[in-house]
Amino acid sequence: KYPGTSLDKTKGRWKARITRDGRTLNVGSYPTQEEAYAAVLRAKETDSAKLAVNEPRKNTTVAQSNILAETYWPATLLEARLFVLMLRCLHKRDQEAPGITVPIEELMPGGRGGRNYELLKQAIDRFMSLRIELPTLHDKRDMQAINLVQGMVLNASQDVVVGFFTPLALPYLTALSNNFAVGDVAELLALQTAVGHKMYWLMQAWEFKSPVTVTVERLRELVVKDNYERYTDFRNRVLLPSIEELNALTFEIVVTENRKGRAVDSLRFDIGRREKPQQLQLELTTTPAPPAEKPKPPLSDMQQKVQTRLHKLKLTEAQIRKVLQVVTTEAELTKLLKETYPILRDFETKAKPGENVAAATMALLKSTFPAVWASN
Repeated sequence: KYPGTSLDKTKGRWKARITRDGRTLNVGSYPTQEEAYAAVLRAKETDSAKLAVNEPRKNTTVAQSNILAETYWPATLLEARLFVLMLRCLHKRDQEAPGITVPIEELMPGGRGGRNYELLKQAIDRFMSLRIELPTLHDKRDMQAINLVQGMVLNASQDVVVGFFTPLALPYLTALSNNFAVGDVAELLALQTAVGHKMYWLMQAWEFKSPVTVTVERLRELVVKDNYERYTDFRNRVLLPSIEELNALTFEIVVTENRKGRAVDSLRFDIGRREKPQQLQLELTTTPAPPAEKPKPPLSDMQQKVQTRLHKLKLTEAQIRKVLQVVTTEAELTKLLKETYPILRDFETKAKPGENVAAATMALLKSTFPAVWASN
């Protein structure tokens, strides 16, 4: 329960120890086990601060147990990106939780500032309170509730997030011998939706046993839990956009709907991969390659709400991108949600049958935000 602590029976006090550079160091003795464990955490936080400056790990691949990949836990896009960069700090042979060091510039490229720091603080708070129920690795009939992290700190002066995974989470993240999913860090950071991250890990976990058939209810539970109860909504707003996003990487995923009567009961996933272009092919060209585009900062919570609203109103991805490029402030985004609500209400209640909802939305945006059209 309190790793790093042990009772000194001769003195009736609890010892606190940490491992540093392969050596066990004593960090004091205390009247209670809780106080000793607090000292262990403080010592580890000190180590992580040093690591943040000197030794950030930058693995190109990350991994997690299939059990964890196939367990739902809520996450925004920012939290999904943070999780990937936290995993990058682990080594497959780690026996104890090492320090997590995440450079903020990699987490939110070009997006540092007051508002984004607030979003990052919220993400850290959610990680600290996140509780996940998982089957144990030795007997899947046994369940245990775990926290992913035992401590996280936003170090604004060093532009890093530091912290530690919990000892109970570590067996699902390191020393994995079978039934685990491996992710490519560059691919994961290229994803633009939280659902895309969740589907990426599921496809990685299932790829080795492709084709995989899963019930619609089970997939919905894994990806969005209690949201999008109607299958048509789930398919159009979650399933198809996320598969399109993954296929834009190196996946080749084909989804087949299986019907039971008139209703879609289950989905078959045929999961393949395209080969990545070889570096040799790039060296044969005589024209210098253009510089890689800088990764886009993740969408804020308000931008994600607007994106979801515009998806519901049947706008195309290109139209949505244009709107989000121009309508940027919190006040403008709030105004957009307010102004488009009557159209959404009429569309969902079928108050105006036959109306082209996308055209009506675009006409409204044209009159409300002329800058959208000025950007053409």
